Amino acid sequence: MDHVMFLAQERIEALQLRLDTASVHLSNRMAGLRDGTASALHVLADALRKTLHSVQSGNSSLRLSESLDRLKENLQELRPSVLYDRCFIFILHEVTRTHVYLCCVCFVGGGLVGAMMGSRVRNSVAAPQKMRAIVVNSYNGLEGISVVEDVCAPRLSSREQILVQVKAAAIDSLDLCVARGYGRASRRHLNRYNPNCAGEFPVVLGRDCAGVVVAVGADVDDFAPGDEVWLSVPLHHQGTLCEYIVVKSELVALKPPEITMEAAAALPFALMQAWGAMVQQAGIDGEDAAKGKRFLIHSGVSSVGVVLVQLASLWGGHVTTTLSSSHHAQLAQMLGAHDIITCDTAVLAKELSMRDKFDVILNPGGAALHEESLKHVLPDGVVVSTALPELPADTYGVVIGGIYSLLLRLRFLVTKSR
Repeated sequence: MDHVMFLAQERIEALQLRLDTASVHLSNRMAGLRDGTASALHVLADALRKTLHSVQSGNSSLRLSESLDRLKENLQELRPSVLYDRCFIFILHEVTRTHVYLCCVCFVGGGLVGAMMGSRVRNSVAAPQKMRAIVVNSYNGLEGISVVEDVCAPRLSSREQILVQVKAAAIDSLDLCVARGYGRASRRHLNRYNPNCAGEFPVVLGRDCAGVVVAVGADVDDFAPGDEVWLSVPLHHQGTLCEYIVVKSELVALKPPEITMEAAAALPFALMQAWGAMVQQAGIDGEDAAKGKRFLIHSGVSSVGVVLVQLASLWGGHVTTTLSSSHHAQLAQMLGAHDIITCDTAVLAKELSMRDKFDVILNPGGAALHEESLKHVLPDGVVVSTALPELPADTYGVVIGGIYSLLLRLRFLVTKSR
């Protein structure tokens, strides 16, 4: 190994010596060319000076002709063809193949280094800024939730997206479910195709917010920078408890000017849940369908319950609601509830048995109240729960879970058709 290193060092020293010799020859040639050019210029200047002197002193035309001939001879040395021939002769006789190879290597190496440096400079300029966010870095429930300062701010990645600066965001019970791993399978799968997600974690919490549009994609015509908007994002999407969020324009709407950012942030997700339960599942889509019917709405002052109570009351239904505490009774009455059951002072099952059965029972309270609700609905009535269903994808994976969900849906359709 030492012998190889010695030979390599010897070759390097020989190459360095040849390069030094070539550089000396090149310097001498360039110096000679420079001196020749300077000498020619001096001769030219002298000839011009003598010519002018001869003309001014009235000498004969013979002297003028001789001066012009001498000037012509000197100019011959400065012709481009002569300079080109001299350079060509120098390259042909002085530059070897090693010099050419070395020049090519240096040219390619310098180009690569320059490209790498330019790429690093470009990436550093275009790198996304950091932002604050409430995230989970592990599915450990409340213990996994933290506030961080170094989450990469998202950027527009398609022509139909909108970048929104979040001014207010809401917290929902779904966020605690997400912190425990709800929807992790679909989120993990879809984040692979999201350029704003570096991996499964961190997961930003929050489902709805209100804010100001910062930038829009090329295909977005309904919004412009500066518009005040409100929005809600699906389960697999990065959440809204952050400073900036990128969403598709179809998930965004202009915020009504008469409500504040805080009020607007608290409404979108709850509104969609309540509307889906009342209109899409219960089939109550207006005053004609609701008027005269008896409604039982559990958890009437929850985020979804307050919307359901107001809708049912507005459309002419008789609203009975259940509350966890009597302290909320006045609020429920203000929202439009006609009959209030407080679970801290009465037994729910006993109170419900003392009342007529209901046409529609809406249950935002979860599975614990579902079985009890089935006992107090009319035979042709409907019970709707807004509680989150279990996702087969979280248990069986995306592919098997999707097949399982399809089978359940087919079974439901067959049963319904009978």
